[in-house]
Amino acid sequence: MSSPQDLLGALVAVAQWAAIVPLFLLLVVPHEGGHFAFAKLFGVRVWEYSVGMGPRLWSAMRSGTLYAVRALPIGGYVRLGGMEPDDYEDPNGFHAKPAYQRLLILLAGPAVNFVMAAVLFTATQMLQLNDDPGKVVQVAVPSPAYAQGIRPGDSIRAVQGRQVHATEDIRAAEDASPGQPLQFLVRREDGSTFTVVITPAYDKSTGRYLIGIKSPPLLSLHQALVSGVTFPYTATVAMGQGIWALFSGQVPGGLVGQYGVSGVIGIAYITHAEATQGLVNYLGVAALLSMALGLFNLLPLPVLDGGRIVVVLLEKARGRPFDREREMAVQRAGLIAIFALMFVIALFDLQRIFSGQFQFPGT
Repeated sequence: MSSPQDLLGALVAVAQWAAIVPLFLLLVVPHEGGHFAFAKLFGVRVWEYSVGMGPRLWSAMRSGTLYAVRALPIGGYVRLGGMEPDDYEDPNGFHAKPAYQRLLILLAGPAVNFVMAAVLFTATQMLQLNDDPGKVVQVAVPSPAYAQGIRPGDSIRAVQGRQVHATEDIRAAEDASPGQPLQFLVRREDGSTFTVVITPAYDKSTGRYLIGIKSPPLLSLHQALVSGVTFPYTATVAMGQGIWALFSGQVPGGLVGQYGVSGVIGIAYITHAEATQGLVNYLGVAALLSMALGLFNLLPLPVLDGGRIVVVLLEKARGRPFDREREMAVQRAGLIAIFALMFVIALFDLQRIFSGQFQFPGT
């Protein structure tokens, strides 16, 4: 029979894999909600707002719009009037609206992704507020610190009689007397204190003598809010640099290597891996993926928001609309091309996962 510990472990594993579903919904639902909200604001007919793909599980009609929940929680969509065959001339359709309104409707989806990314990243920072420079968040097992009773939640108040004012003070003490016994004043979470002597051990990965603890950087409420608000900008710059590195050959393996592009399967793998590390890691990867989805949708490719934005701008410049049937044919071709690309990327994701080469944030 399975022990309670085995059952608990199984439940935790199921929860970690189940974390993939809310992540996809967290990425897609707000994106489509942005398109939906601005379409409603400008009086565009909205035929359907659907969460998920595939067979319909639930639906309700409200004010001419079908709201639906579908079986596969890997996406979602909004069907606007005037964007399908036999519907192009709808007076309340998308194409009947002024160019600026159409642009705002298209931009609303990615914009909401950027806002969500800022909110999620702010949440990760708020969960890590820290005004204790000696706080211990992780203890390596085995390690000199663990052997002497140091545990996560403890706080190093002083080393060799010197008060700890910054996280770097502990590392400085280890470096100042490599391999020599050091005296630590430690405070427990209940407020009690004790003194312990720990001899740092040589760590091959860093080439230093360490006691084996990890302390978080000092992080104030103001810093958390600022980093959250500026996250969309910093993430965009970082992603741009990463893409340049991929295409310029600076990353080993290029686009299909272990650090290359990932699709739905890769995202699911990343989500599971980060969920095993706790809520902060999970929300952090959600913030990054929300940014990635917003930026990806702004690419000037058919089917994506960026491609439709190009169409609106070109129509405004030429003073007349394109042939809607031809535009739809281009959109269909673009959709097929994207699905084909997703299939190829999925194969590379599987190859990297099964070969143990897959890399994700934090490795």
